[in-house]
Amino acid sequence: MSKKVGIIGLGAMGSGAARRLVEKGFDVAVFDVRAEQIEALSACAPASSPADLAAKSDIILAFLPYSHQVEKVALGANGVIEGARPGSIFVNMSTSAPSTTQRIAEVLGEKQIAVVGAPMNGGPHLALSGELALVVGGEDDAVETCRPVLSCLGEIRHVGGVGAGEVVKIINNLLLAICTTANAEALVLGVKAGIDPDKLVDAIVHGVGSNHAMRKQYQQHVLKGDFGENDLFSVDFMRKDLALALDLGKELKVPLMYGAMADQMYQATQAKGRSANYHPVVVTLLEELVGVEVRSKNK
Repeated sequence: MSKKVGIIGLGAMGSGAARRLVEKGFDVAVFDVRAEQIEALSACAPASSPADLAAKSDIILAFLPYSHQVEKVALGANGVIEGARPGSIFVNMSTSAPSTTQRIAEVLGEKQIAVVGAPMNGGPHLALSGELALVVGGEDDAVETCRPVLSCLGEIRHVGGVGAGEVVKIINNLLLAICTTANAEALVLGVKAGIDPDKLVDAIVHGVGSNHAMRKQYQQHVLKGDFGENDLFSVDFMRKDLALALDLGKELKVPLMYGAMADQMYQATQAKGRSANYHPVVVTLLEELVGVEVRSKNK
């Protein structure tokens, strides 16, 4: 089992993963364009570029927000392609376009560098505790080689070849957006009709309309008015992932009507200046429109 792991991108998720892997006994090299992020991980070996990091690593994990950033660190100047050895593996942990990971796999494959996509479900605290849900796409041999590393970060579901993990993650987030906006509509209706918000949410959680977004986001955050700008999944990131879903639907000629409506609600939330807030803040659009709040009386 390889003990040399490199991590590119030291935001909340990448930093959490680095700490987790060090705790599990891996030799971890790290790179980020922000020097202070590298310095904060004193137990890790610093790298001066993605190429330098790749030269020190057998398995390279990229934790980056956008598809173009992943492609740049993999294939650009001073990128992974310039430092990685034949037999090493590049793992895209980001929620990005399936075509990005497939294109990277095609180019790196010419140098005998395998590529795996392993986008994550879960927040930074789950990266630290090793409880992420990873949807993985890649060739069987490459996935098995990565398994000792990835299994330290969470539960693995191998869903197909290169790009399949990104497709499944995009679909997950499409459903999350649709559920979150539908929940907003339903709860505002109930509160406007005079139902106590706590009792309304509790009844739905224990009824046929229950869903993850209702149990986690609404019960734990919306009722408390907790839409803070922190490490939670923001409106901007939700719109980024909805764009990936809508683009995939357009490419495959699959109409995504509910997804398009959810995207419009999030776009309107951005227009209200709430781009950086936790994404269930979308409920405030309807609250302000009809003059009620879905808030606990005990918050």
